Amino acid sequence: MRRKGRSDLKDPPIKGHVEDFKILLRYINHLANHKLGYPVSLLTYLGVVDNKILGIEPNSLANVLLNNVGDPFKDSETSLMEVKKHERDLISILERHYGLKPQGARGYVTTGGTEGNFAGLWWSKRFLINSALPKLINSDDQIKIQLKEELDLTVALGKISKTDHKLINEYLQKIIDLKNTVALKRNTVQQLLTPTVFFTKGHTHYSIPKISEILHLNIRPVEANKDGSMNLESFKKELILNRGAYPESAIVVIANIGTTITGAIDDVPGIYKILRSLPHKPFFTIHLDGALTGFVMPVIKPFGEVENYFGAIGVNTLAVSAHKYPGLSQPCGILLARKEFFAKAFEKSERSIDYVGNILDVTITGSRSGLNVLMFYNALHSLGLHKDQKKLTRMVQENLARARYLYQRLKEIYGADEVYYPYHFNVIFPRPSNTIAKKYQLMLTGDRATICVLTNVTKELIDQFIIDLQLDKEVYMNKKVLDKSDLSIETLTPAHAKSTTDLLVRSFCDSEPITKSLNIAYEDYEPFVKEVVQKATKEGLSKVAVDKQNRVIACTIAEDLSDPFIPKIAHYPRLRPVFALIEELSRPFTGGKKFLKGKIAHVWIAAVDPEFRGQHLFVGVDMACIENAARKGYDFAYAEFTNPVSENVTHQFSVLQLCNRINLKDFKLGNQQPFEEVEGAATSYVAAIRPGVKLDALERVYTIEEVY
Repeated sequence: MRRKGRSDLKDPPIKGHVEDFKILLRYINHLANHKLGYPVSLLTYLGVVDNKILGIEPNSLANVLLNNVGDPFKDSETSLMEVKKHERDLISILERHYGLKPQGARGYVTTGGTEGNFAGLWWSKRFLINSALPKLINSDDQIKIQLKEELDLTVALGKISKTDHKLINEYLQKIIDLKNTVALKRNTVQQLLTPTVFFTKGHTHYSIPKISEILHLNIRPVEANKDGSMNLESFKKELILNRGAYPESAIVVIANIGTTITGAIDDVPGIYKILRSLPHKPFFTIHLDGALTGFVMPVIKPFGEVENYFGAIGVNTLAVSAHKYPGLSQPCGILLARKEFFAKAFEKSERSIDYVGNILDVTITGSRSGLNVLMFYNALHSLGLHKDQKKLTRMVQENLARARYLYQRLKEIYGADEVYYPYHFNVIFPRPSNTIAKKYQLMLTGDRATICVLTNVTKELIDQFIIDLQLDKEVYMNKKVLDKSDLSIETLTPAHAKSTTDLLVRSFCDSEPITKSLNIAYEDYEPFVKEVVQKATKEGLSKVAVDKQNRVIACTIAEDLSDPFIPKIAHYPRLRPVFALIEELSRPFTGGKKFLKGKIAHVWIAAVDPEFRGQHLFVGVDMACIENAARKGYDFAYAEFTNPVSENVTHQFSVLQLCNRINLKDFKLGNQQPFEEVEGAATSYVAAIRPGVKLDALERVYTIEEVY
């Protein structure tokens, strides 16, 4: 099977891309069995390299060599292990996505945003130089003529009598004038060969100054607005200043479509309008750095309804990072350009890759990953973008809704003045501790942190983050820092009873979400807590953290599950919804069972003084309680959790099983939903707490009761 190299391919659309991948794999495997020429060693076929350790199956497209060399719009003549057909189809899908006509774009799949910017600026420089070619040729011709005149005058000067001072001075002045003219012409040529790049200072991607240096381009930083977008008044000012310094220098504007930190989007139509209004009509082009938001431009419509996102707003090139959006598992991106722009940029190019079929060398890297092409292609089809934008639109709307939700939650913590939300994916807030920043992999800049709300950021993840942040903030804002040497962890005794009762009452009435939602007063909760603490002091399983003033600042109440505390609901009517929730939560594990004494510790109430939250006291006391039970011979611990903070203790266990989970909003008591305003879920777990004990031993610690 031999494919012809074509310079202008018009491929039929690929139907059924999953089946197509299967056919492609068979074809590539067939080619691999006959490969002799190109210097690539197929070690995965030989079994020398086993990619299964990476989770890559032997007979898969991820385990074969797929190398797209050079321009995707011409197939290789003999280097056939490529997927340029899919790359062209991918570009065709994005043409339609951005409003271009069929066959209206050129481009290629890149390694990411930096290569996209690099190629975009390289193509832009070629386009601008080729656009100025008549003027360059004319200037070069004039320089040659004037250099010839200068040489002739210099020769003639040598023949003039040394006593004819007047004539000598005339010739010298002509030579000086010609030298100055040649210098000016050379300066003009240099300016024509060196476009100036305008970009937003402090917000444009870090790659732009680096690329400009490599390509020998002038750079002109422009001031930013508060949101990080380009300030158009500053842009006009810099254009005028640049015109004075480099009147012949063409212009490249880097317009951001979603900056890394603030998510700012530049006013591209406004930039285009300013460029067109310049009196001297310079050569110019606009490159969009759309690393993140560029992919979803047609969905969020930052410029309203436009005919397309290229020529209609003055844009010639667009770079997008596909690992950011739609979200490929490997760094990858794409550079797209208007076909007319591309043709002008490479109309005089003689650079080609002859050994694969004289393919135009228009890429930065030459050899490019065909697997990245297929992953990108597959992502577009999975999103249905080859048909319409409906699925992508729903995804973007969900992202934006969750970003707004995060913004509201952060405002509750910091206040509106401290949280910035530019109404896209990014939300910016005061920098938390390094512990929180590392756990959630936040972007940090100075005293600020940024969260980018994409599809992986669920409401549950946001809620968990907010809980951690609230605890972290209490410590980070210097409420009270705990010196661990100032406390001791002890077994609960009658001497601790009053302080423990006070702590539990304050904690549950003021902070515990479900108890707080019921507006239970201290006096309604205190009798229940006293009864619980009284029982716990007799069993010796509970632990407390005591400071130097003998004040209990944290506690964990535990009991033997063979003799559980059974509250008398009639005594505590306000707590009935709480008891009902715990009963339903526990039913899968405890319902209909009678447990053996000394086998399962029931860890069921815990609290930490608000002054010391976020300092790992909860986990410390909880684990002391568990270790105490294990030393006493208990094999298992069972616990219910009604908020995510207390549930964090489960991370300490390697042998753990979720018993039940109830969404608090969905819990019903009769015809009522007492916790419908409470976020999150209640959960119950059982864990093995002694070495060597496995969960399948649970069946040996209880009997089934005849009556349930």
